[in-house]
Amino acid sequence: MATENTKKQDQVKLYGKVAKFPKNTKAKKAFNFLENIHIPKKKLWYFIIERELVNEEGEELQIIKYNNKQGINCAKFVESLKSHYNNDPEMSTHIENLVIEGNSQFSIIKNIPNVEIGGKKLISIITEDLIKLLYK
Repeated sequence: MATENTKKQDQVKLYGKVAKFPKNTKAKKAFNFLENIHIPKKKLWYFIIERELVNEEGEELQIIKYNNKQGINCAKFVESLKSHYNNDPEMSTHIENLVIEGNSQFSIIKNIPNVEIGGKKLISIITEDLIKLLYK
């Protein structure tokens, strides 16, 4: 019989120095999970969680630094990604109301509309782009 950690570990996807947790995982639980399975911080710098919001419009995406001594300033990085999307006519109308909160250690992208662009949900596009940029 599989333990809870084994089941969760099978659902966490690793992309270089980025771990993507299953939707709606609480950030504290994700951090504790990484600590419990002894992932070295020199090997994993960030983790990402997509969240579906109940009773609110849209979705949100969290990017959290696991290694506080390496990597980028999360809030500035995500803000620059939003600026990049403003240059894409297909994306710009959907991202104008995004709200970005955070600091150097984490960033939360809120108000992501539940729309599809080119057959993909907007939150998935943003997540994939973040992973590509952070992949090392």
